[in-house]
Amino acid sequence: MADWPSGGGYELRWGAVTNGGSEGDVRTSSGGMRLSDNLGNSSFYTDSFMTDGTSYINRPGFRKVDWDERHPLTSVNDLGTDTLSSAPNFPISWGGADTTVEDGIGWGIRYYDVQYRREAHGTWEDWHIQTILTSDVFGPSAPETVHEDSTYYFRCRAYDLPGNVEPWPTTPDYQAWARYENQILEWVVVNQADSNDWTIEDTLTYGSTYTMESGDLFIVKNNGDVEIDMGLKGYPTTGWILRETAGVDRYAVRAVFDDNDDVPASFVMNDAVYDSGFTWATGTLFGPGGFGLQPSTADSTLRTENLWLQLHIPTDVSYWSEHQTIRLDLKAKPTTP
Repeated sequence: MADWPSGGGYELRWGAVTNGGSEGDVRTSSGGMRLSDNLGNSSFYTDSFMTDGTSYINRPGFRKVDWDERHPLTSVNDLGTDTLSSAPNFPISWGGADTTVEDGIGWGIRYYDVQYRREAHGTWEDWHIQTILTSDVFGPSAPETVHEDSTYYFRCRAYDLPGNVEPWPTTPDYQAWARYENQILEWVVVNQADSNDWTIEDTLTYGSTYTMESGDLFIVKNNGDVEIDMGLKGYPTTGWILRETAGVDRYAVRAVFDDNDDVPASFVMNDAVYDSGFTWATGTLFGPGGFGLQPSTADSTLRTENLWLQLHIPTDVSYWSEHQTIRLDLKAKPTTP
């Protein structure tokens, strides 16, 4: 046991052993060390720095020093289908690992630096400096105003716990990019009965299911000049909540997009409409259609989708009215590659 000396830190020197975690023959302590009990065995670890100037480590048993002189390996995550955005803001995330060639996992990442630039000829600007965040939204006005038809590039680097700093990427010198393209969508919904609703005029029975007939069908038509995907959102109604399945004071809605003139043979759980955010059609969700509606120059069958609905009545209710109106919102967004 030794107190921290008033004149500065200790210098430690040690030789490498096959199972001791060193990356070379002899090392001199130029930064913090991590100590553990029982050389070569499973043991307790602490990330305290021996050179932090405020504390010392006092633990019984044998000691080994895990040396980590390799910088972390990190990157900004690819934005995938959101690389082209119809909104002036991008959700950006980054991450990585602190690894060493010989010894596997290092001490871990302490901070990240994240930079951006506008266009390929732009100057790299700091967005986050020594942050512990691993995601943030870029735009619409911070850290700068996002401009239409502009491409933004992103890169990051990291510091590990002993202080090794990752270099910025060089070839290419960015890790992800995003572009804001403001697009005006134009689409319409028409009903076979020439109205904008589906009216059920029967006497409703608890726990029963009502499915659209051919004459009730909604038809979605893309009149714009960009390809679009469709999404749906439901809402609670008076005295009833919307859920996957019907129950007491609880109703359910199923929706299917397709190009068929006949009512779908079945509706499944993947066709359930939710009340938390818009659920976008994918081909697995909401039937085989509802995505990739071609622009107005395309053939009629490629730019339209049929929307079929099915209503599941609550099994019992504590609120009753002669008429009940259920709201569904239909939304479109540009299809991205």
